Amino acid sequence: MLLNNSVISFSGVDGAGKTTILTLVKESLLARGHKVVELRSRPSVLPILSAFKYGKVRAEHAASDGLPRQGKNTSKIGSYLRFGYYLTDYIVGQVYIYFKYTRRGYFIVYDRFYYDYIVDPKRANLVIHESVARFFLRFIREPDLNVFLYAPVEIIIERKKELDSATIRFLTERYMSLFSDLEINSRTTYLCIENIDLSDTLCEIESYLDGVTT
Repeated sequence: MLLNNSVISFSGVDGAGKTTILTLVKESLLARGHKVVELRSRPSVLPILSAFKYGKVRAEHAASDGLPRQGKNTSKIGSYLRFGYYLTDYIVGQVYIYFKYTRRGYFIVYDRFYYDYIVDPKRANLVIHESVARFFLRFIREPDLNVFLYAPVEIIIERKKELDSATIRFLTERYMSLFSDLEINSRTTYLCIENIDLSDTLCEIESYLDGVTT
C-alpha cells in the first residue's frame, strides 16, 4: 500500500497514453486533498544542458517542442559525459526531493524516469550501453509504484505518428522485460498495463492507492 509520501513513475512509448493517465491520476490525488508534485523525467535540480547555451526558458521550450529520438549524436564520449550529468542530477536530486517534498507528505509523480536511459537512451540523444545504465540504477531510489503503459501498435500509430511499428514493438518488449527483471526480489511495484480503455487503466492504478487516497 502506498503512503502519502510515495513516489510514482509513469513510462511508455510515445502514444501509449502515458501523459493522459498521469494527469488523471494526479487530478484524482489532488481531488482527495493530497499534495502532489509532478516531475518530468528527472529531479531537474540541475538544468537541461542546452540551458547553458540558450537560457533556461528557450531551452525548455525547444525540448518540449522537439520530436523524440531525433537527435543525431554519435559521440560515445560526449554521451557518457552527459549521462554522468543526468546521473548526478538523480543522485543529488533525490536528496533534495526527499527534504523538499517527501518529508512533507507529497505524492511525487514522474512523467518518465531513469528507466528510459536503460531502455531507450536514444530518446535522450545518448549512445550508452544498457549495462552501464543498469549498473548505476542501484544508486537511485526507485519509485514505490512504477507504471508502464502500452497499447497495440496500430492504436499507438493512430494516436501519434512519431515512431514506426518495429520501434514501438521493440521498445515495448524492452520495457516489459526490464520491469519483469526489476520486479524480482524487489519491494517496489512494477505494473505493465495495456492502456486501451482509460477508465479501466485508471481503475487498476487507483487500486494501488486504495486506503490512502480515500
